[in-house]
Amino acid sequence: MRESEERRRAGLDLVESIAMIGALGLIAMPAIKGIARRWRVRHPLAASEQAIDESLNGTYPASDPPATRYVDIPGNRR
Repeated sequence: MRESEERRRAGLDLVESIAMIGALGLIAMPAIKGIARRWRVRHPLAASEQAIDESLNGTYPASDPPATRYVDIPGNRR
């Protein structure tokens, strides 16, 4: 009989732990959503495609010149 009581107590402890994790998730979710919303409001250009295009335009053409010789051709490896 003692073993069944211990098993039942372990099951109740598990259910209690799962309930606590769920409650913490429900409490934390509005805070996480609020933080994400504030970040989107403060950084509106970070998500726009135009901002991405503008950042890529600054990298074209690359500052390194193109290769003048193809080294994969054995005659050009000197």
